[in-house]
Amino acid sequence: MNRRRFIVTLTLALFMGGSQAFGIERDAVNQKITSLLQNKAYQGMEMSIHVYSLKKDAPVFSKEEHKILKPASNLKLVTTLAALKYLGADYKFKTKLYTDGKIEGDTLKGNLYIKGFGDPKLVSEQLWFLTNDLKRLGFQKVQGALILDESFFDDKRTVRNGSHGGQRAYDAPLGALSINFNTTAIYVQPGNQVGEPAKVIVDPTHDYIRVINQSKTTAGGKKEILVIRLPKKTHDVILVKGKIPLGAPEKRYYRNISHPLYYAASMFRRFFKEQGISVLGKNRFEATPLTVKEILTYESRPLRILVSDLNKISNNFIAEQILKTMAAELKGTPGSTDKGLTILGEFLKGLGIQNGYTLVNGSGLSYDNKMSAAQLVEVLKYGYREFKLFPEYVSSMGIMGVDGTVKDRLKGTLAAGRIRAKTGSLKGVVALSGYLLTQKQETLAFSMIMNDTKNRDVMMETLQNEILLYLCQLEA
Repeated sequence: MNRRRFIVTLTLALFMGGSQAFGIERDAVNQKITSLLQNKAYQGMEMSIHVYSLKKDAPVFSKEEHKILKPASNLKLVTTLAALKYLGADYKFKTKLYTDGKIEGDTLKGNLYIKGFGDPKLVSEQLWFLTNDLKRLGFQKVQGALILDESFFDDKRTVRNGSHGGQRAYDAPLGALSINFNTTAIYVQPGNQVGEPAKVIVDPTHDYIRVINQSKTTAGGKKEILVIRLPKKTHDVILVKGKIPLGAPEKRYYRNISHPLYYAASMFRRFFKEQGISVLGKNRFEATPLTVKEILTYESRPLRILVSDLNKISNNFIAEQILKTMAAELKGTPGSTDKGLTILGEFLKGLGIQNGYTLVNGSGLSYDNKMSAAQLVEVLKYGYREFKLFPEYVSSMGIMGVDGTVKDRLKGTLAAGRIRAKTGSLKGVVALSGYLLTQKQETLAFSMIMNDTKNRDVMMETLQNEILLYLCQLEA
């Protein structure tokens, strides 16, 4: 064990067990954190740290708290609080179905329109409920076309200044009518015997994905499977190649899809078919006319639930969908990133934060986003003081050592269960902001943003953990 790892292990050990019962005076905590940050091991790291007592309405510790750095997904704390404020915790996303015809017997004589209003969690289970509701209207056949409408948002699909064009799930395309986060899962298992191709299962099943399987099951050796999404004009091809040993465990791969509307059409048709509803016409993608008649509205779970799904697992897709939904609701359709960022700017201005920051999207998935720890703490202070917002806001964050993206941090220490926080991670960026309850029942708002050109991400996370442990021991 090297010296640095030994010091970290020993430090964490001292905060466990019986030593947790002892508090540390405020000045002593300040000195200990200051001394910790002076370690030469952290030389070259950029830091912005601000810790604020919500009980005493006064700073506890600060280090370059106004320094503007890359916050990564800590930006989601701004997006979600603004959404709770402007849309409301009870806001529900809608998916509406219309027709320009009429039902005669078991036939809908006309076209079936489906218009999306930005629901970020319209997944297979919800499609089943929606289709079941549709079935109760009494028709089993649609004479016309299936027309999908995503005009509630603009046509910009990529996350602003994100990674662009990647096939990973976290970089999925956006759209007002999106299914399963615009992703699909691919499961790969070894074949039944050596020499056979691997078993490839696409979940959920649909005809939008075509599989080309060039893999091979081997007697032994290392698993070397590649799962590549290849975009085509109206569908995607999943190319599976490489070797998988006989007896190897199944592995799941997530890939985003290239054409959200073609994917949505495929999924709707699949669920319609399962309920005995057939659409005779082709797929069309266009805006819904004002003259059509609404026949069904399906509503999502309330926003209070969705922001928890967003922050605990740091879901970029939900964040960007919510940003564009705010834009459409408050600034008019089509919802766009620019309109959404204007709303976030107005929100921050209301908190007294007027300049210095840079926002390019709502998820933090860009190195171009810039904020300071002091600015993020102002956001947290506002969230804490607004009773109508705080319960949903704080419960959306991960519980240290328990769940979310912080479930594996500081387990078995005084900090476990005492901290609600949002992580932020990009290469060379480690940020953590949220609320902390000391053992003397004092609530602190904190933000620690650390950037490093040497990409010492593990070291930055360890440093944050050590600071949190000191803060938990703070005496009132």
